[in-house]
Amino acid sequence: MVTCPTCGAARPEGDRFCGACGAAMPDPSTVTQATGPIDAPVDPGATPPGGVVPRLGPALAVRLPGGRTGEFFPLTGRVTAIGRSPECEIFLDDITVSRDHAEVRDEVGGWVLVDNGSTNGTYVNRRLIDSTEMLADGDEVQVGKFRLVFLA
Repeated sequence: MVTCPTCGAARPEGDRFCGACGAAMPDPSTVTQATGPIDAPVDPGATPPGGVVPRLGPALAVRLPGGRTGEFFPLTGRVTAIGRSPECEIFLDDITVSRDHAEVRDEVGGWVLVDNGSTNGTYVNRRLIDSTEMLADGDEVQVGKFRLVFLA
């Protein structure tokens, strides 16, 4: 078995593409062996260089695919639109995303994801949602081919 470098899925040797995310698998003739984790001594009095990044509040961060991985979208308003329309606060320009695909709402009980009747559906933790879904820290939200993580 080999591991997909993009999504981490275990795949049979010889696969040219990952069956989980569709990424190209590395050519076995060019793969190098990685070392395991390195145990480094920890100084409890040391502080990380550059200080600690402050918590910026609720947000969605792109987990996959490739070029947009790590892109960060703070949820600053009561309603944040997600879609292919440039008017959306979270603009995902891909044919797999509907123009007005979904929205994230700040409600009394917490943050709620709402599918706006999108063509390809909206998923939370790889489960298709019917209309609304309460979000928890670390939930994976899939909109078209984009996978985002909810940060509370």
